Amino acid sequence: MADGAPLAKDNPEVSRAPAGGWGSWAPRWRKTSPAEAAEAERGMLDLLKSKVLARDVPVGPGKQDYIRTLEVQPPAGAAEGAATAARQTPVVYLPGYGAGSCFLWRNIDALSPHMRLFACDWLGTGRSGRPRFSARGQEEAEGFFTDSLAEWRRAEGLDGGKMVLVGHSLGGYLAAAYALKHPEHVQHLVLVCPAGIPEKPAGWESRFTTAAPAFRRLLFRAAAGAWEAGLTPGAVIRALGPWGPGLVDKYVGGRFSYHGHPLTEQEIPVFSSYFYHIAAAPGSGEFALRHLLEPGAWARSPLHKRLLELQGVPVTFIYGAHDWMDPNNAVALSKELDRVRPRAVPSDHAVEIIPDAGHYVFIEQPDEFNKTLLRVLAPWLGGGGGSAGGGGGGGGAVNAGA
Repeated sequence: MADGAPLAKDNPEVSRAPAGGWGSWAPRWRKTSPAEAAEAERGMLDLLKSKVLARDVPVGPGKQDYIRTLEVQPPAGAAEGAATAARQTPVVYLPGYGAGSCFLWRNIDALSPHMRLFACDWLGTGRSGRPRFSARGQEEAEGFFTDSLAEWRRAEGLDGGKMVLVGHSLGGYLAAAYALKHPEHVQHLVLVCPAGIPEKPAGWESRFTTAAPAFRRLLFRAAAGAWEAGLTPGAVIRALGPWGPGLVDKYVGGRFSYHGHPLTEQEIPVFSSYFYHIAAAPGSGEFALRHLLEPGAWARSPLHKRLLELQGVPVTFIYGAHDWMDPNNAVALSKELDRVRPRAVPSDHAVEIIPDAGHYVFIEQPDEFNKTLLRVLAPWLGGGGGSAGGGGGGGGAVNAGA
């Protein structure tokens, strides 16, 4: 249920054409526009029972410097619940690469009674503003996201306390980068299928450049060259123009049917439309990918060593059992964390594995993910961390220190 989320034609800030000509000739080739993107988001929010306040939060002086924010309201008529939520540490969900805040739609209704919940699109992604991306190098690219998140925190009036960050995939990497930069802002860091933990193995490229057949070597060089040149999935979808929606439809119909609970017939077209419109919007934050990760998705500045320096912030890892991000990397990191500092809470350094789930664990196994997250965050939920979705205790924890 959407509240405070007007369509673009009713919202001057949203309807402005971003840099890159979204409002000029491009919509005649690409089947998207700010109004259609707003309608797609509304469709996702209409899948919810919860009341959601959707708004654009300014994070800079430019017209495109805003972060799209979903704030989930306490259940209707629950004055006591609203007062409790106001006292709780806010929980902020941060999406992965190419994703958006509405990817959490299967979890919001179950989680919202227990926490003060926000879901935010990183600047330059999702339905956030699309400023020109001019960062060069890993540090500047990280700063594009972490500095704007710090501005968002101030604009939302959260600068008087701490927040829990729940980051997925590349959003987990960036959430960790934020915690390393502003540990005083973060109560707990939850990394869901995070990118960027391990260091690249020595000689990794040799499997594709010297010990591989000629065609495989050529293919690797072409793919690596495209990566370093900044070619992104979004750029491909935009270039396909009227064929872009069909490609996304095919991807969504196949990708989210492998594990756990497949999307329903009602969900598929709504989710596919949302996915397409955020992917087809003008490129901005997506161009950070080559500055943050090398070909093969190896981090240029791996989190394994960096998180050992993080002090005063509990860290928990959650993976799907069939995740393409290897949870063994988090298990190895957890063992080292146990050596350098004590666990602040029971879930600190824990690695949670949820069965029959892949990289989008919260979509594929929403009930198990919800129960796991509530258990992990119980110390910060003011007694509101009860069961969500019924049943037992969620996924299995790997006691890396054992």
